[in-house]
Amino acid sequence: MSKVGIVHYTAPPRKIAGVEVVIDYHSRFLTRQGYDIRLIFGQGGGLNYKNLEECEIPLLSPENPRVQTVQKEILEKHKKTEEFEKLKDDLKQELKPLFSDINSCIIHNIPSMPFNFAATAAINELTDDLKKRFIFWLHDTIFVREEWKDSFSKFPLTLLHHKNKRITFVTPTSFRAKQFDALKEPYKIRRIKVVPNGVSVEEYLKIDETTKQLMGRLGLSFDDFIIITPVRVLPRKNIELALNVVHELVHISGKKKIKLLITGPPGNDPESVAYESKLRSIIKMQRLEEFVTFCHDLVSFKREFSNNKVMKWSVADVYNIADLVFIPSKEEGFGLPVIEAGAARKLIFCSRIPPFQELIREDIEGYMFDLNNPPMDIAFRIYRMMLENTVDNNFDQVVEKYDWESIVLKKLIPLL
Repeated sequence: MSKVGIVHYTAPPRKIAGVEVVIDYHSRFLTRQGYDIRLIFGQGGGLNYKNLEECEIPLLSPENPRVQTVQKEILEKHKKTEEFEKLKDDLKQELKPLFSDINSCIIHNIPSMPFNFAATAAINELTDDLKKRFIFWLHDTIFVREEWKDSFSKFPLTLLHHKNKRITFVTPTSFRAKQFDALKEPYKIRRIKVVPNGVSVEEYLKIDETTKQLMGRLGLSFDDFIIITPVRVLPRKNIELALNVVHELVHISGKKKIKLLITGPPGNDPESVAYESKLRSIIKMQRLEEFVTFCHDLVSFKREFSNNKVMKWSVADVYNIADLVFIPSKEEGFGLPVIEAGAARKLIFCSRIPPFQELIREDIEGYMFDLNNPPMDIAFRIYRMMLENTVDNNFDQVVEKYDWESIVLKKLIPLL
């Protein structure tokens, strides 16, 4: 069976965001199929699947001080520098032997994002030099960000979207594929394959004693109407709309106790820190303290135990105690919470943005609202639909189209 490399800035489970979740599932199901996986990353790691080898290269991490110094320098000067060339060559020297005995290599986001340009340059050159099959798995691209527009034609952004005949491009949604195809040359990617993200369905179908312990920690009961917003605390996630909707629901729902759980962690950058502070101010101003809980300190990708005592619960546990999944994002790369909600047989209420529209059109049932709809109108629609049931059809569609094992077998393995 062949050996597959998987490369990203960071790796699960010690580092967890959307891309790391995908890497975990790819690694899990490929190793079950007998593939040897070499996971190459700058920070994180800790997976212990059979036939998986972890290789940590600190210079891949955007948080590495040397990387940060070079990034700042080249983004200011818009040209190659001596330190940039040294960093790129050091990365090539570390990566080349790790690529030498693999059959194919999946590179996540490094070819399309601006977090470590020396790593992008090193990988570009290795894809040209080595006779290997490379898959550039592009969850996102800087070229759809308006704030970078003035730099599109300047170095180091010119390193992004490198192409050669051995590179296959993959993205998780048709919406994202259309965005890549709409870009101007040389960044346009015409033939990009769409391979969706998924869920491991069995993880979303249990309320056991561990899940009940989470309810206890959060002060929840089965009489509460529990809404979850399973997103990171970032401005583009538009969490203030969820707060405003909950504020309205509290007033129109009568005796039903409304609880909103925000599961994702805050960002570390100044903008995200300021955003979290803004949300907490809204909660205080609207007197929502007893109705809203930030629970990222209690929640991880998987359950974590120490001495047989649960330390963190899984995202699936949070879905299992929810009555409704509310996703007010202004922008998403894929929209995994919609799939997760379907797997957990939960009602979905989400903003009308292209990734969600794409999933809803593919027979996942959900209720969408325009981002300019008044919170009162959205709250009233939720209140009216509390008793409606569209979740069984969603579960069937998720099992058919978005189960991770099926995605790996039918869509990923043929690319390798």
